[in-house]
Amino acid sequence: MMLTITMTLFCLFIVFHTLYIFIPLYTSRAQKRDYPTKEKGISILIPAYNETLVIENCLMGILHVNYTDLEILFINDGSTDDTLETLHKHLNLAKTSRPKEGVLKHGEVREVYQSEIYPYIWVVDKENGGKADALNAGIDFAKNEIVITLDADSILEPNSLNEMNLTFTDESVVAAGGLVNIVQGFKRSGQKLIPCFKLPGLIRYQVVQYLSAFYLHKTTQSRIGSMTVIAGAFGAFRRNILIQAKGYRKTVGEDMDITLRIQELIGTVLKGKRIVFVPEAFCYTECPASFKNLYRQRIRWQKAFIDCVITYRKSFYRKMNFKVSTYLLVDSFLLGTVSAYPTLMVPIIVLATMSHLKLSLILLLMSIVLAIMQDIATLLVSRRFGHFYSLRDFITLIVFLPVEVIFYRITGLFFVTIGTILYFFDKDGWSRSERIGEPIMLDIGVKASVKDTLGG
Repeated sequence: MMLTITMTLFCLFIVFHTLYIFIPLYTSRAQKRDYPTKEKGISILIPAYNETLVIENCLMGILHVNYTDLEILFINDGSTDDTLETLHKHLNLAKTSRPKEGVLKHGEVREVYQSEIYPYIWVVDKENGGKADALNAGIDFAKNEIVITLDADSILEPNSLNEMNLTFTDESVVAAGGLVNIVQGFKRSGQKLIPCFKLPGLIRYQVVQYLSAFYLHKTTQSRIGSMTVIAGAFGAFRRNILIQAKGYRKTVGEDMDITLRIQELIGTVLKGKRIVFVPEAFCYTECPASFKNLYRQRIRWQKAFIDCVITYRKSFYRKMNFKVSTYLLVDSFLLGTVSAYPTLMVPIIVLATMSHLKLSLILLLMSIVLAIMQDIATLLVSRRFGHFYSLRDFITLIVFLPVEVIFYRITGLFFVTIGTILYFFDKDGWSRSERIGEPIMLDIGVKASVKDTLGG
């Protein structure tokens, strides 16, 4: 019986992970992009709580986007550090009034400011209520058709909004996720950022994981219509859909929660509408640089996942369509969470009993080979979108892949198992990762440095 279950799970694992290799390889191609002449109005929402170390880089990225019909709303969610003072310093803020629609509930707003230097930039200063609450306040104040949500450590690539504008010319698209690059995985060459793999092992692992997660997994999910999470670091939504979904729910994983709520709408009242992934639209974000902070981040992610599985358990195959439900329950929950426990226990049991040793070794070898094939597919697909490594970095990366598969992925299993258990003891605990605020050359193709751009 146990052997039958094991082989069934392994076969499902092979099926899903083979799809993640071949769908992107055969469908993902960088194409010449002709941007529409008409810009849709875009409102960028940036919730910020104690983001002094990274807020300058985020602001710099926004100031250099190649887009005109936009407004930016920083939502200072009761920061206790110098976040608001930093925005005052660089934006020359003045108190003003700004009407809101009043369609979503959120914490009390203390003041609204407008930049005297950049009139399209606003700051909403409110009582602390959490990220979801801050986003709801931003949606309430936003005026434009398309809402972009960014983390405070996200730095937009200059053409990212043009890519989103092009995507939303398709009326069937109600939400879209951008690609998130790890900023520590880049270095400046002249006035450009180029991928670099001369990094500590922990950051190398995250670089490979992010590339695979976006170029393979999200591409596949987008192609088959099964997107379950738009990364909070860079997401785009039609504002009326966010309001129809009743805004963000207070949870440790507001990005997955809002995506699933929109999938409920697509499965019921928005038939024919889609959530897509846009690899040409990307931003840069900071990843945890220490194991302690990586642990905090991944535990929070796993808590968020379990919370959504429980919250939406009655919606699968009822309000959500077959593809979304199957992907989340089979690939993410069954293969990603439930199977993590026996995966960790099987080696111990096999070595203790010496039963099925040969079969276990064969399955392990097949898993390693499949994982390395995925990593190679990731490199091939990412190169099509301009993510090139130098020959030296490429060789270093290839040598690192077995280490990533054998050591770091096992570490990921521990995060999954521990995070799942901790959810039932402290489901609302927000294990915030510490920001570093790397003074990286975040010119992103422009000539001015961060401090020159902001006048600091």
